[in-house]
Amino acid sequence: MQRTVIHLENIFSSICQQSYPYEWDENHLSFQLMSELRKLFSNRVINFNDWSKIVNWQSFKNRGKQETNYGDIALIINVQFSSGETLKGVANIEAKRDFNSGNFESMDATQLHRICANAPLSHILLYTHKEQKLQQKFPDESIWKSHLWVSPINTANQLLEQVNKETWKVLRTSFPFTMFLTSRIFWGLDLDFREEVLNDIEAGLNKIIDPSFLGVVNVYYDGQRPIQITLPDVWEEI
Repeated sequence: MQRTVIHLENIFSSICQQSYPYEWDENHLSFQLMSELRKLFSNRVINFNDWSKIVNWQSFKNRGKQETNYGDIALIINVQFSSGETLKGVANIEAKRDFNSGNFESMDATQLHRICANAPLSHILLYTHKEQKLQQKFPDESIWKSHLWVSPINTANQLLEQVNKETWKVLRTSFPFTMFLTSRIFWGLDLDFREEVLNDIEAGLNKIIDPSFLGVVNVYYDGQRPIQITLPDVWEEI
């Protein structure tokens, strides 16, 4: 697991440093991110003490209408357990990049309210052009350094109502995107399990959420097989 975490942080650092300032926009950053995650998690084995799991990641971009109200990235997560149970849900992620001021100036309260109403378990992904050093709350008081952070959208929404234009303060409610992947969604946490949300994405309707990018992520054990999903033509593989 430690090697995977280091790889992820190196990827995030490279994307942000190479994109700033001339290609510093959410669509470019998210495209690069989804492309690199596909490469890293191509049937990648993540080792723990005396056991391991496999992560397989496919990335797609939306051929049609992109980036409306409900988020930059959607992830369909399939988690299989050794005893046969499965979890299948959606992670909806709205990406925001910072500006030279350090604030996330495109963060709009009206937009976040709409996302909360349609997909209340969504998260905001924060791209920062400078490496941020934030103190972690668990398991100790260590400092984590990263360019990518994530915050639950309902928490961020409550904070933004009080901070006026100082949107950088959303970082106070954030945690590393690496943690979001490796210790949250890869285990079925923080997912939206509503059938109508899954069907909306898999059928290409995009009425509930309308992401620009889609990831299909399978997490399973050796001897198991990834759960196959048939997607409509609106999704073009990256």
